[in-house]
Amino acid sequence: MKRRLAVAVTMVGGLLLIAHLSALAASSTGAPATQQTGGIGLIQAILVALGYFWTNSAFNANLGFTVFRWPLMAGPVVGLIMGDVVQGTLIGASINLVFLGVIAAGGSQPADPSLAGWLGTALAMSAGLGQQEAIAIAAPLGVIGLIGFFSRMNVDVAFVHWADDRAEKVDIDGVARMNWVPGQIYVFLTTFIPVVILALAGSAALNALFDAIDPFRGGSADWRWIRDWFIVGGSVLTAVGIGINLNLILRGSTIPYFLIGFTVSALTGVNLIAMAVLAASLAVLHVMFMRRQNVPAGNA
Repeated sequence: MKRRLAVAVTMVGGLLLIAHLSALAASSTGAPATQQTGGIGLIQAILVALGYFWTNSAFNANLGFTVFRWPLMAGPVVGLIMGDVVQGTLIGASINLVFLGVIAAGGSQPADPSLAGWLGTALAMSAGLGQQEAIAIAAPLGVIGLIGFFSRMNVDVAFVHWADDRAEKVDIDGVARMNWVPGQIYVFLTTFIPVVILALAGSAALNALFDAIDPFRGGSADWRWIRDWFIVGGSVLTAVGIGINLNLILRGSTIPYFLIGFTVSALTGVNLIAMAVLAASLAVLHVMFMRRQNVPAGNA
């Protein structure tokens, strides 16, 4: 476990260091990447692809699936790679709203928030898109990412049989190798290479599209409705994500807490950090009271 954690920390540190150097190189040329809308460079595409591969690999002490798989966490790293951490964080957080209710149970996964976060944020920043437009671009990527996910689930079965063959020969080292070498090679082929290609080609296509349909970028006003559709679609997807999350939250004794938080926020305009502190405090009090009464907190 310590070795896996050390490898994960080393990979994260290396990725962030390379991203920082890439950001410094980008900033030395002038405006940040989000303002240039000139596409994604090869180094940036490689770094984004490495981040997506890392979230799907086994060498991350489970930090990939539990932490950096989510757009909220991928956004700042992509922003660092693209030269604007703030914009990357905002776009990543916006994309994350769509996937609030996503739960991966066993081999069932309704969407791939990792691809939407890493590639979606990079594409949106390269094209200078707003948050709602970014959501409309990233959400379909979450569906496309399932192709790679389910292909890995099917192909990995063959590697299990390879391990069985070595187990019959009492080749312990061979069994260990079959548990990670072929699987990780296949993960690399189905994550890194497609994302590099999509980042380079998709960035150019997005820039060409929005240059044609956005009047503020010299496009025709006749096609502005397409740009507006992206904005409306992003807003609807956000509402769906929040709705799914509320469907999980609004159960039993949690409903009054939600109504209290919503009312306080609406009437006072208090910021999210203060609301998070208040919500955490109420959650602790709720659990303490339920334990005193020997009642499971989720069933009250």
